[in-house]
Amino acid sequence: MKDSAFSVRIEKMKEILKQEGIDCFLITPSSDMKYLCGYSIKGDERFLALAVAPGHEPFIIANILYELQVTETPVEQFAYWFDGENPFDLLKKELAERGIRTGTIGVDAAMPALFSLQLSALYPEARLVNGSPLVQPLRIYKDRQEMDRMIAATAKADEALRRCIGKGTYWVGKTESDFLAELAYEMTCLGISDTGACVAVGANAAVPHHKTGDTVIEMGNCLLIDFGGSYQNYHTDMTRTYHFGEPDTEFAEVYQVVLEANLAGEEAAKAGNELQDVDAAARRVIEQAGYGEYFIHRTGHGIGIDCHEGPSAGAGEKTKIAPGMAFSCEPGIYLPGRFGVRIEDQVLIEEDGSTRVLHQLPKELTVIK
Repeated sequence: MKDSAFSVRIEKMKEILKQEGIDCFLITPSSDMKYLCGYSIKGDERFLALAVAPGHEPFIIANILYELQVTETPVEQFAYWFDGENPFDLLKKELAERGIRTGTIGVDAAMPALFSLQLSALYPEARLVNGSPLVQPLRIYKDRQEMDRMIAATAKADEALRRCIGKGTYWVGKTESDFLAELAYEMTCLGISDTGACVAVGANAAVPHHKTGDTVIEMGNCLLIDFGGSYQNYHTDMTRTYHFGEPDTEFAEVYQVVLEANLAGEEAAKAGNELQDVDAAARRVIEQAGYGEYFIHRTGHGIGIDCHEGPSAGAGEKTKIAPGMAFSCEPGIYLPGRFGVRIEDQVLIEEDGSTRVLHQLPKELTVIK
């Protein structure tokens, strides 16, 4: 392959397939395909797949419409089919000519039934298995290229939110959807794709996964913004909570508790600790402040090509924190019908084992007035 980073990943994948007794792994457009060869075009009804088999060079089978896109990947061998042809006839021919066995075929978890059913009919004697769990252990530990892309992604996200929130009281009278549209625009201008956000005003912020709507931003209310997107195939995910006008004593108190929990979780995010230690450290702060019942989710999740990847920073997760891991730290307190506060950063464990908090936007309570 033309790219050493992808070549290393493919070779590791081949070794795992060999150990697991899987003859061939067919990966359709998905986060697994992004990881193994960088192909990021969304799949459609035309069969397209990366074929990986122990002892063989990888190849991509695709409709001729996608020739220019697939040749941009580091893969060097291709098989093309035209509209009106059966791609599975071509797949069977290619596998046979390359001497690739088909006793056990792995497929990625995102492969549509449209394709997996035809594959099963093509090889009725074969055993089809889910190959995605075999990729996950590789994806947990990011290489230098991946880490650099995540660093760049978070810096761009910081700038997008800085531009939006910097408009201050301009937002008073505007809606959650107005803010979301502006934030998506700024992210897009900075090269972030697949943008998304939860923008929540006041009591809506007490709903962790509130659906952004037409609630108006007003003085006297908080504004919670949980947002992100993908840059060069790697995600950014962060949350900041602001307040329009001077907050009351309780909001200020809750905010300080969440901030201290966030900092405690990040302090526990050290190589050698377990992921559950991050959750325990953040949760302890909130429980000791008397708000334990209002912290209703895990403290964090893995992040990379997918916004949410495993393993999570949650209770009972004993995975050791190690170089290359990336995950969120996002404690929150949610008071139903009143308000919610969440502060989220991405944490990256560098090659030397040091902990790097990727987002640089201030976390202290910002009052907009």
